[in-house]
Amino acid sequence: MPPRPRILYVNNSADLYGASRALLRVLPPLRERGFEPVVVVPQPGPLQERIAALGMQVIVDPRLSIVDRARLKSGRALGFFLGFPFNVLRFVNLIRRERIALVHTNTAVMPSPALAAWLAGVPHIWHMREIFDEFRAGWQFYWLYLHAFSTRIPCVSEAAAAQFPNRRKTCVLFDGLPLEEYPPTAAGSRAEAKAKFQLGSGPVIGCVGRIKFVRKGQEVLVQAAARLKQRGLAAKLLLVGAPAPGNEEHGERLRKLINELGLASDVVLTGELADPRPAYAAMDVFVLPSAQAEPFGLVVLEAMAMGCPVVATAIGGPLSIVAEGETGFLVPPGDASALADKLEVLLRNVALRERMAAVGRSRLESKFSFANTVNELEALYREVLKERAGSPQNPA
Repeated sequence: MPPRPRILYVNNSADLYGASRALLRVLPPLRERGFEPVVVVPQPGPLQERIAALGMQVIVDPRLSIVDRARLKSGRALGFFLGFPFNVLRFVNLIRRERIALVHTNTAVMPSPALAAWLAGVPHIWHMREIFDEFRAGWQFYWLYLHAFSTRIPCVSEAAAAQFPNRRKTCVLFDGLPLEEYPPTAAGSRAEAKAKFQLGSGPVIGCVGRIKFVRKGQEVLVQAAARLKQRGLAAKLLLVGAPAPGNEEHGERLRKLINELGLASDVVLTGELADPRPAYAAMDVFVLPSAQAEPFGLVVLEAMAMGCPVVATAIGGPLSIVAEGETGFLVPPGDASALADKLEVLLRNVALRERMAAVGRSRLESKFSFANTVNELEALYREVLKERAGSPQNPA
């Protein structure tokens, strides 16, 4: 029996937000299909713990070179560039020591694994989970690097793929959702979930994601909630998530805004939740208020799976997920008034919410099947491994 191909996955964090959760989901079925995962993360955390609990090898590398806003806008940028060659060499040694057959970089903000894979002579998959609208000048050059040092570039949405002037190596690979993990919420369990978060028995509008002004747009949702209150619509707001390390001021600004708008008794801030499903169960409507384009929007799938109609901004990944007027509504980014208008429609019409919830789950089953995600990823691995085995450098 031939040896199991060892796949090196590199993730830019050890949290359990979108990219991390997508990676965690696909590891067990891919191992069952004959691949052996080895995962690198930059620090200990929930993702590292979950992977280790699955009996898979996970390596913590605190010196992993990561491109992030805070680093590039501070004096630490010099340290990034000085450390980059050493990071590449460490990955080359890791690839050779662990007999890695293929490297899969799970986000676009880690440039060193790609170059290391090229130097080590193994194929490289670069998962595109970002949209770089904020950094158009830098993207004109960075996409050339991604393209040059990747065998394939799977993108989480058409919006993410459309960034590449040359689409030869790109493909769209949606993050599917295992629906058995997200049972639709029954009326009784919704009431229990509302009680768990002390939300009362009225309608609940919810949001799940990092707290960050503009980027995630929670401030727009809070402003829309204030408008709804002025219109006499009583609804609670459930905000799940916390600022990323270094962005704590966004949480403070959000609390200040809530108080200024007189919503202190109407908003529940949960912080990070290891399992957000009880929070989804408490929601009657889910909102993705991001004022900058989301590459995909996995939280939208999760909310739809658990029976929530969705109101999302009409940019990026949600354009592929939300069927306008069928599973929810799409609104202009940063427009609190338009968001309030659509929320009012849903809050005043229970039958419409229920109908959209049912259609949403059906849409997930047909378009965002987790089985399809795993099948496509497996096929991608086998394709590039076969190409590598048949290349002149690696004769079959």
